[in-house]
Amino acid sequence: MEEPTRKAAKQEITESLKIVLYSMQHIGFSFDKPKNASAYLRQKFILIISVCGICLHVFSELVYILFTFASTPSIEDVVPLFHTFGYGVLSVAKIFAFWYKKSVFGELVDELAEIWPMPPMSEDAENLKQKSLSALRISHRWYFSVNIMGVWFYNLTPIIIYCYRVWQEQEAEIGFVWASWYPFDKHRPIAHVGCYLFEMYAGVTCVWIMVSSDLLFSGMASHIALLLRILQRRFESLASIEKSDDENFEEIRSNIKLHQRLISYCNSLEEAFSLVNLINIVMSSINICCVVFVIVLLEPVMAISNKLFLASILIQVGSMCWYADDILHANENISVAVYNSGWYKTSPRCRRTLLFIIRRSQKPIGFTAMKFTKISLKTYSSILTRSYSYFALLYTMYSEK
Repeated sequence: MEEPTRKAAKQEITESLKIVLYSMQHIGFSFDKPKNASAYLRQKFILIISVCGICLHVFSELVYILFTFASTPSIEDVVPLFHTFGYGVLSVAKIFAFWYKKSVFGELVDELAEIWPMPPMSEDAENLKQKSLSALRISHRWYFSVNIMGVWFYNLTPIIIYCYRVWQEQEAEIGFVWASWYPFDKHRPIAHVGCYLFEMYAGVTCVWIMVSSDLLFSGMASHIALLLRILQRRFESLASIEKSDDENFEEIRSNIKLHQRLISYCNSLEEAFSLVNLINIVMSSINICCVVFVIVLLEPVMAISNKLFLASILIQVGSMCWYADDILHANENISVAVYNSGWYKTSPRCRRTLLFIIRRSQKPIGFTAMKFTKISLKTYSSILTRSYSYFALLYTMYSEK
């Protein structure tokens, strides 16, 4: 690919990841090198503050949970603490994964620019590209909006409750955003304001981390699926017009090379996100179960915040499983596309070469949770099933009590 075309391709990819890059800036990450020393120091300062803030937040929630277990280990006191704590733990895992794999993510963006479909293209391929990018933009905006609204509903709920009680002429005191422990009296006026601002910052930082990681994964996975579908169309049109044997063979050869690069790209993305996906799958069932329990049985005042939290985590896990399943089926369909092509019009040399791509496309590619399980829509179904089972158990225990 020529340099001007490559730059245009990278610009399109960057545009498709606009929300990702915007969110990454708020936690001190960027795929581009800082322009000067002040920008470098500013980026490192934001990263250090973000990491320290989120780690302190998760630690304070953990200590509060342990104290609650030691004092009043009842279901209605303990369960409401787990979904926000789980969200924080997942944020910590993702920011460290970002830090450890930042160079890998940057290389993946550059590598994707090398194989990105650019004009001249067939009308069918152009339509596929525009539909994929449009769907990705819509899903990213929805996920971003739900997360931002959710965290600000949590941040403002104590103030709203305080104003409501004052309006009702009841005894009122501004509470806190999260259930956290501090090694000092957090109810003193200055400490109260400081803790409230810290909890607001920690919650917003969690959202920036989650949005950056989740939308980067979904964006990259969506682009892989798009390229696999375009490759499928190329194989379907094989030998549709009369060409020489050498031209057909060269077309098949270039398509196989593209398929190999997509497999390598998918494997690199899988390696970068494998640990995060494992933690996501393990904790999602618990988070969904706990927040549903709180919504149904305990805290109607927090219902809007908790419902947005539930929507956020359902979209998060659902998009991860959706895009992984999309890649799985897009790769499988390549063998079908080869079979439906005009392979019978080609020479024996071309037919033998096509056998290799059929065999390779029948070997699944996709994402796993540290090799423990393959991620697909079946994974999403099992997560929801486990969440319901946990909820039913908690509901039975709560009802008996």
